[in-house]
Amino acid sequence: MAELKEPTWSEAVEKAIIELGYIATLKQIYGVAPKHKKFAGLTPHKTINERVQRDENFVKLKAGLYGLKNHLDKLPDEYNPNIKKTEEEENIITHSYIQGMLIEIGNFNGFKTFSPDKNGLFVNKRLGKIITQSDIPKFTFENILQSSKYIDVIWFNERQFPNSIFEVENSTNFRNSLVKFVELQDFVTTMTLIAPKETSKIKKFNQEIEKSAFASIKNRVKFYDYDYIEKLYNHQIASQQFKSFF
Repeated sequence: MAELKEPTWSEAVEKAIIELGYIATLKQIYGVAPKHKKFAGLTPHKTINERVQRDENFVKLKAGLYGLKNHLDKLPDEYNPNIKKTEEEENIITHSYIQGMLIEIGNFNGFKTFSPDKNGLFVNKRLGKIITQSDIPKFTFENILQSSKYIDVIWFNERQFPNSIFEVENSTNFRNSLVKFVELQDFVTTMTLIAPKETSKIKKFNQEIEKSAFASIKNRVKFYDYDYIEKLYNHQIASQQFKSFF
């Protein structure tokens, strides 16, 4: 009887994506693909990351999200690149996906995570299913809570105070987000705006943050693009996966 041929890493990744429903994040692929290899090694995530980027059989659907070139018809409509979407629809999909990555990063690091957008889709799950805090804690006065509860993503520490707050801005002008941030100026809270990597976005952010209304938080607000969040997310996943070997 002929010995079964050991699958290549590309074949192992393909099997994993099919097993995961024809769409998968790197986190999911890292967890499943090594099961299809007899000896995966201590850091298979490096090989997996290289395969999904270089093998033309894999299609990058969003930051850190992959499908199979020959099975795009099996993807949810939101992520199927062959289904045309309006700019507004694409913005909504991207907004929810970035929120999902931020929530998972917070979860990886032991924070309680909150988002008002319970119905937003992150791959095949609603954001309401991956946050760990369904309601915003009553950490301050009611008038401040009313503004804070609409922040896209919040990480709370073990004492239920906001450690980090995030606003994803792929279509608006930053002003509304900065107004929310100002409300929390008296807290030791990291404030982060995330937007597409576009010169116009960076220019707009710089214009808004210089306004006198935001002087109290001018030096506290960080600005990152989607690429940075993807790299951070992938790094967090790889770190978690590496720990699982010990």
